[in-house]
Amino acid sequence: MKRIAIICAAGIGDALITSIAAHHLRKKGMDAVVFSPHLQGFGRWLEEGEYLPYAEDWAEALRDFEAVLLQHDNTPRAKSILGLRAKGLPVYVFYTNYRLSKHGPLLQGFDFPFDEGLPMVENTKAGVKALFGIEAGGRSVLSPPEGLVHRKFGQRVLIHPMSTSEDKNWVRERFLGLAKKLKRRGLEPLFILSPSERDAFPEGLPAPRFPTLADLANAVYESGAFIGNDSGPAHLASYFSIPLAVICQGRQMPLWSPGWHAPRLILPPRWVPNIKGMRLRENKWKYFITTKRVLNLFLPMLKQNSKTLYY
Repeated sequence: MKRIAIICAAGIGDALITSIAAHHLRKKGMDAVVFSPHLQGFGRWLEEGEYLPYAEDWAEALRDFEAVLLQHDNTPRAKSILGLRAKGLPVYVFYTNYRLSKHGPLLQGFDFPFDEGLPMVENTKAGVKALFGIEAGGRSVLSPPEGLVHRKFGQRVLIHPMSTSEDKNWVRERFLGLAKKLKRRGLEPLFILSPSERDAFPEGLPAPRFPTLADLANAVYESGAFIGNDSGPAHLASYFSIPLAVICQGRQMPLWSPGWHAPRLILPPRWVPNIKGMRLRENKWKYFITTKRVLNLFLPMLKQNSKTLYY
């Protein structure tokens, strides 16, 4: 059995998407071991297989593998792993934003540059076919544990107001205002906040604690809808076919858009200019998206039914 290491970029969404490859390689009999800072936290959601944290010494950690599949995110980690090619290790690469000037010529049969006009999920499926000859569907390595009911709490709306980067976040106070408006309509807004993020929000906010990613996955799977920034939990909602809206600047979409159950992207109005020297659309985009506009676009989604589940 061929033993292959799947090395994901650091984000939760990155791990979920890149692990599409792990699932389909396993179906073909390969021993796919996934390296990610996050996946172990999903516990009983994970299909059978090995899930490891990032290594301190990648040359040593990968010594017993016959091949590597790397999601290249332009970090020193990715560059050092790719450098193991020179020592004879076959390294397959998914380039999310390939540039000849930055990455050099592609190695035929081993490198797959993503189409930045398509979501990461579609690119990953295409990459699995191009590099390994496998027709891949959308399923990743998560499946709901027994006892959970999909969208059990239909009136519950999960709100995720944070992300890995402040410039990707909509205005905090508007998220709070949105929650109040949803509650007036008989819905149950619940915030997703990490322990380090709670101090930036009012005390008493409905924000249950999720000690593990498995707990978060449980909540997302059983919720009626999701709204937030471009972030890992949004990708979970998409994978679980939960109606979701993503408030975003739009510059890196559709590549980074959740790619299973399509989200409603809420963007700044088209008339917002990006004048040279001011770059209003790029730097001030969040202030041009009103709470009223978000509410008007979000509420119709609550009537959607889940369509495609990948497990």
